[in-house]
Amino acid sequence: MRLAGVAVLLGAMFPGMALAQAQDAEHMKLSTGLPISIEDAAKIEKGSVDVKMRGYYDRLKENGGRNLFTLDPEFEVGVADGLALKLSPAYRLGNAEDAQQGDLELKAEYNILAPTQGRLGLSIEPVVALPYGSGGKTTEAGASLRVTQPLGTSDTAPRLHVNLGWRHLFDPAPDERDNRFLKAAGVNVAVAPVTAVAFDVVREESKEDGKARNFVEAGVRHMLAEKLAVGAGVGVGFGPDSPRYRVLVGVQKSF
Repeated sequence: MRLAGVAVLLGAMFPGMALAQAQDAEHMKLSTGLPISIEDAAKIEKGSVDVKMRGYYDRLKENGGRNLFTLDPEFEVGVADGLALKLSPAYRLGNAEDAQQGDLELKAEYNILAPTQGRLGLSIEPVVALPYGSGGKTTEAGASLRVTQPLGTSDTAPRLHVNLGWRHLFDPAPDERDNRFLKAAGVNVAVAPVTAVAFDVVREESKEDGKARNFVEAGVRHMLAEKLAVGAGVGVGFGPDSPRYRVLVGVQKSF
């Protein structure tokens, strides 16, 4: 009731902004770092362009360097209705083992079903990750499946999300996995005409054999202006191989 009251009050104070956001519900979109790890199966329009600047900080448990910063920009272009091409040259900094190296990710997201009018949304995304920087890393390839189910017919209805990912590592080291899997489930809810909160649980199998990272995350996505979004989230790790915590921040500009 309190969240609903806040949304009504903001809508009364800023009626024009509330109307614009009710039409496109940009604050209800989800992608990694905006605000947490879970991603949605959103509609893709031909000619759309998105630029995302994202950063993550992981506080690790293991001996040695425990600070890992990841810079993860992404450029996305809708080349057809339902199809987008993406480029993400992520790079890692800090004193952790995986620092001073990155991955150039090439992706193609295909939206099979758009989550509109209460209908299920479904997307698939093949990916190739080419390593660069220090170290002897090898190429990875894989795919992700994203499912979004709105809990109502409104564009601002709460949404449930499930992400399943698979990655294959070419020429792995003796202590590395050939194949690893990523799983996440979450929900996002509008709390104001331009603001939504999101929660998820994430399990990421590590490249190192026998290890996995687990998180519970929460975050906020807010529209600063039309087609300009910011996101911030925090995650708490659980399990022996997980970081103690992580912080996610991002900015997204759509054209």
